[in-house]
Amino acid sequence: MQETATNAFVAGVLVGRPVFRAPGIVVHGGLDGEDREVAVIVLQAVTTDGQKLGFENIARYAELSGLEIVRQEPHVILAMPEPKGLFRDLPWISWALDERLRHFKEVIDIVRRFHAREEPVGTLSPRYITVDEELKPFLLGPRLAPRSGAYVAPETASDRILDMRSDIYSLGKLLYFVVSGEEPPREACDVSRLEELSKHPAGLVRIIRKATCRNADQRYRLVDDLLRDLNNYRQHETVGAQHEEVTDRNTGVLSVVPDPPPEVESEAPHQKETEKKTAEPAFVSLSSNWGLQKLGRGLGLALAFAGIAFLVADYMSVTRALRPLDASESKGLSSFISSASITDTEPPVLFAQVDESWELLSTERRREETETLFRTAKERWGTRDGFIHRGDAVVAQCWGQEITIFDSLHGDE
Repeated sequence: MQETATNAFVAGVLVGRPVFRAPGIVVHGGLDGEDREVAVIVLQAVTTDGQKLGFENIARYAELSGLEIVRQEPHVILAMPEPKGLFRDLPWISWALDERLRHFKEVIDIVRRFHAREEPVGTLSPRYITVDEELKPFLLGPRLAPRSGAYVAPETASDRILDMRSDIYSLGKLLYFVVSGEEPPREACDVSRLEELSKHPAGLVRIIRKATCRNADQRYRLVDDLLRDLNNYRQHETVGAQHEEVTDRNTGVLSVVPDPPPEVESEAPHQKETEKKTAEPAFVSLSSNWGLQKLGRGLGLALAFAGIAFLVADYMSVTRALRPLDASESKGLSSFISSASITDTEPPVLFAQVDESWELLSTERRREETETLFRTAKERWGTRDGFIHRGDAVVAQCWGQEITIFDSLHGDE
């Protein structure tokens, strides 16, 4: 829980800033008498009968939603885990496609639990799905989100019909968001063309198309059917629905597919080598003066905290020979690493950049990710030392066998 000037006690819990809002409900981070981080779910004073029912459903369906109820009162529910953010705000663009799909499948698992009880979940907008400190999605309850908007099935918006098939539609729209990183459009056609997704894997486009058919009978019958296709999206011709007027373009598995390189006339070998280096993926390159200066400031601060008694400038000399790692080399290092480089020195040194989602992790999870990263780097490239940074701030380092996590050195503003 982040303490603020507005902290107050509610139901014996120290309440911090609001992290989530739904119609008639506000959720705060809180710290109870046992120093546990909890969600403080408060029913607002003026609410409709439907909003009151939504509040009561939080406790009624807590197990299915992924919640543990700590205490329940007429207008306040204390529950764990505490929401650390929204599904909408995860760093989707910086994550590999498989990582994005993994988070989406965790939402599917929640929906499956509800459907096993023949209970519809309701609107699955990324604004109304929360994540815990490990970025794992969970619901605060079913049917909290409004029954309007791009993620709502047509029959729900027009006739208030809410069932398992309308959940399928909502999941399809959520998959659109996960794949593209953009809000899905509102369409009135019976079967979506989805030509704007042509650079994304055709199998995923076909799955979205089938899940979001206007006619509920044309959608997946069960959420397990959708999941089965999702697990086999690479065999694009066997999954989802093809639009009769649209040709599947991206029949591979990458998202987004790079454009083909332009044809050029034969050139001298040294010119080709120069262009090859220029065309490598734009992973972080700290060899520029700007990068060295920023990293030097971050390292200087980190080394001061660690009490390491040698000059930063001497150690920083190794960064003159940094080599960015391409996507295939950096695969599997960590889902939170947006880019990485190693030096050409012996032994090599690893420099890795984490994305904003690092800030949402607990200290324990940061240590696990750091230990895995440096262990993998030692196995692959024989590195001994390394740094993890976010912007110009070092957030973790490895010196031989010693790993240090800097909780107080976050931010790149």
